[in-house]
Amino acid sequence: MKAFKGLREKVSKGEGGFTLIELLIVIIILGILAAVVAFNVSGFLGQGTLETAKTERSTVQTGLMAGMADVNAGTITGTFAVVAGDTDVDVVTAQGNFSLQTYMHLPTHGNWGWSAAGVVTNGTYSGGGETCTLTQNSGVDNWSCG
Repeated sequence: MKAFKGLREKVSKGEGGFTLIELLIVIIILGILAAVVAFNVSGFLGQGTLETAKTERSTVQTGLMAGMADVNAGTITGTFAVVAGDTDVDVVTAQGNFSLQTYMHLPTHGNWGWSAAGVVTNGTYSGGGETCTLTQNSGVDNWSCG
């Protein structure tokens, strides 16, 4: 009760709190800062899904190359895709078949296709509520997310 009495005495002596204009200025400044931060952060949304898609594509690529090296194969002659959710993918070569499960963690979250040389050339990856698509034209990767 003494605390309220002291506060009442200060207010009555003219030592009031902030004025309405001072509070409005602070609120406006905070609003401007929030808008600037939101604008700068919005450019990073979706980057995580794209980077994850690139990483998974690289993992599939590494698995293919490792398997081809183990069976001493120059080309793949059979299976040309791994589908999201597969627990094992058998890759067929003229020199011998290998299981992609041996060389990478499956299942994947993407659908990936590759060339006879074992190069991942196309695919889609879905994650984080977004889908990223890879196409390759003349050896150049084209990614689109949306």
